[in-house]
Amino acid sequence: MIDFSKRYRSHHDSTALLKEAFTRKPGPGNYIQGLLAGEAVKPRTIYVHIPYCVKNCSFCNLNRTLITEELQDYHRIIVEQIKKIARYRYIQSKGFESIYLGGGTPTTLAAEQLREVLEAIYTYLPIDPQAEISVESSLSELSEERLAVLQELGVNRLSIGVQTFVDRARNIMGRRGSGEWAAEKLQEVIALGFSNTNIDLIYNYPEQTMAELSNDLELINRIDLAGLSFYSLILHRGSRLDQEIADGLRPRLAGIDREKAIFREIFQQLRAGGYGLLELTKLVKPGRDQYKYIQIKNRTGDCLALGLGAGGRLGNYLYYNGMQKGLLLQPEPALSPMGREISEEYNIIDRINGELQFGRLDFDQIAVATGFDLKAAVPEWLVELAAMGLSKKSETELVLTDEGVFWGNNIGRELTLRLLDIFKKKKGVEGK
Repeated sequence: MIDFSKRYRSHHDSTALLKEAFTRKPGPGNYIQGLLAGEAVKPRTIYVHIPYCVKNCSFCNLNRTLITEELQDYHRIIVEQIKKIARYRYIQSKGFESIYLGGGTPTTLAAEQLREVLEAIYTYLPIDPQAEISVESSLSELSEERLAVLQELGVNRLSIGVQTFVDRARNIMGRRGSGEWAAEKLQEVIALGFSNTNIDLIYNYPEQTMAELSNDLELINRIDLAGLSFYSLILHRGSRLDQEIADGLRPRLAGIDREKAIFREIFQQLRAGGYGLLELTKLVKPGRDQYKYIQIKNRTGDCLALGLGAGGRLGNYLYYNGMQKGLLLQPEPALSPMGREISEEYNIIDRINGELQFGRLDFDQIAVATGFDLKAAVPEWLVELAAMGLSKKSETELVLTDEGVFWGNNIGRELTLRLLDIFKKKKGVEGK
């Protein structure tokens, strides 16, 4: 049954189980060449990775580095990669519904660098007229010049790494500027016309009080953000904050009961402010933030990965660009050879787990999308979830309760393990 010995806090805790299951390394370019010669069918997004930051946050271990001289030419790498991949039929056969610039901090690029990247995307790739164009940023990099370029080039969604408005906590996390400054800057950005502005909120940091949490939540409601991603602080091995706690310079994080109490308070106060659940770690104002990028990815759509360190998926090919410029820009293969071809079993499990990230699973929709009857596959498990108060009783869908949302990634991991077992046994029987 569900493992409650630790709380899994990321979708990757489930998808990591699939890395070696139902995948294989494709032959030298064969699958990739055949794929790119065909036509796209699934919804798709573009992900552009900018692996640079002005300052490393104390808790972060993402694929990024501090600014170096290489940043001055980095946009040219992306533009050349766009030109290289754009000549293929698969790429041109269907419009991209989302563009997402992530990192790192994409706005470490100068305004004109951002312009060149976005103009190249619009020039060489088919972009849906209603596409969501999303850019991650820190507040300190949102200069007037950058904001003007983003607005001019159609950016209609911002995701800003605020983390907290509490000055003490901002100091712990290595954030620049005061909480008051951060709140004022957000209001200025929204007033400029970026109504779909979202932030990251981190909770359960060392010695967080309910008063500090209420301060954050009251400001979020007052500023009227389109949405927020909220994460319990994860201590990544090797991060500065992890080392400070290990050395006794900072107190250890609170236990699971305290973490759950903070989580419940976030739900309670923000629901009262009109926010609803979009994803296990995402609350939004209805009609304000669709977050097309994650909806496409979670539902096994295509993701064209651009830039060093970016990971993507086209058809049944999962790939990683790596951090070597020469590998990225070599004439062939058109996509990074650092990848794996995935099977239909992988697709089914990935789609089910991705759908669960939205807090509910419609059994009929999953059957239509994957050809797999989830309800028939794990009937006793579904009954147990409801009996434990993790889901609502329903014959047609799996809907997580608030308690289920808190443990959502544990539930997803357990379901992934069960489905892996089912498909491996089925493969074994068919192979006899």
